[in-house]
Amino acid sequence: MKNILITGIGGGGSNNLYESLLQSKLNIDDYIIYGSNISKEVLAKSQIKENFLLPVATSPKYKAALIKLIKEQGIDLIIPNNDREVGVISEIREELPCKVFLPDKESVKFCQDKHEMYLKLKDHGIPMAHSYEIKSLEDIKTAMDKIGGEKFWIRPKVGAGSKGATWVKNYEQAVAWVNLWIELRGFKLENFTVSEFLPGRDFCFQSVWKDGELVLAKMCERMSYFGGENRLSGMSSTPAVAKTIRDEKALEVIFKSVKLLTSNPHGNFNFDLKGRENGEMCITECNVGRFCMITPIFDRTGKHSTAEYYVRAAFDDVGNEIEDPIDIEEDNYMLRELDTLPTIINEKMINELIKKSYVE
Repeated sequence: MKNILITGIGGGGSNNLYESLLQSKLNIDDYIIYGSNISKEVLAKSQIKENFLLPVATSPKYKAALIKLIKEQGIDLIIPNNDREVGVISEIREELPCKVFLPDKESVKFCQDKHEMYLKLKDHGIPMAHSYEIKSLEDIKTAMDKIGGEKFWIRPKVGAGSKGATWVKNYEQAVAWVNLWIELRGFKLENFTVSEFLPGRDFCFQSVWKDGELVLAKMCERMSYFGGENRLSGMSSTPAVAKTIRDEKALEVIFKSVKLLTSNPHGNFNFDLKGRENGEMCITECNVGRFCMITPIFDRTGKHSTAEYYVRAAFDDVGNEIEDPIDIEEDNYMLRELDTLPTIINEKMINELIKKSYVE
C-alpha cells in the first residue's frame, strides 16, 4: 500500500487530478490518497475521505506542519499541485521524508519567473513573444516603442490563471492597468512585463519525464476561454472549450525548449504557446511540477493517462509499455461550464447528438 498526498485538493485542478487517478488503469486499491489545502471551505469540496488543513506555503510554519503530516500519515509521495507549493516544496525536498517527483531546483526557479524563462530561451532560436521588464513607468513606453504594433500584452512575471494580465492599445492604458493592480491588489511595478501581443492560436501541452527521458506527452488547443467574456482581455489560461491536436512544429519547439531549460528533465513540464499572425507558435510560459487545470483532456483521451504515469514514474514503475510517448488522439473536446463537471467527448459523438442543424 502506497500513500499519496495531493495538495490544493478541493480546488478544480486537484479535484480533476484525483478524478483522473480514479479513472486511470492504476490499481487504485494499492493506494491511499490524502488531500490538503489552506482553506477549510475549499477542502469541503474535496472528494477524498481524509483531508488536512495546512498553513500557506510561504508561512514559516508550513515546513514543520507538512513534515508532521507526512510522518503521521506515512505519506510516500507528495504531489504539489499549485505553483506556490511547487516552489516551496522544491526548495525543501531534501528535508521531506517522502518522495518528491519534481524537476531540478534551478528549472523550477527559472520557469516560475516568466521573464527569467524568456531570457533563458530567447537567445537559442526559440520563438517567443518579445518581452521587457518594467522598473519604471518610462520603461513601459520604451518597451512599446521597441515592440511596435497596435496591441501589447501586460502581465506579472509570476503567477497563474492569467492573474493581472491583459492586452492594451497604448501607454496610457498600460499605466492605468498597472497602477490599478498596484493600488488595489498590492502588486509592485517591477512585478510586470510588457510583451508583444500574439493574436493567433493557443496551445497547451502537458508532459511527464523521468531521468531525462520523455514518459508521456499530450497537447490541446484552447478554442474559447472560461469566463473570458467577463475579463477585460477576453482571454484566460483556462479554456471553456479545448480540442486535442497534434502540431509537429509546436512539438519541435517544445522539446527543444525542455532540453534548454534542463539537461535532465524530470517530473512535469507543461507549456503554453500562442501564435503570431503568420502562424508561428511562440512559447509564452512553462509551468513545471504540477498538473494543468484541464488535465482530464490529457488523461481521458489517447491510450495512456498523464496522471497515472506521473504516479508510476514517481514510484519507478515505468517499463516499455508505451510505444509512442507522444500520445495524442486528435479531435477530442473538453467542454466546461460553471457548476458542471468537465465533459470529454470526440467530434463524431458531438455530431451524432445533433438531430438537425438549422444553421446555414
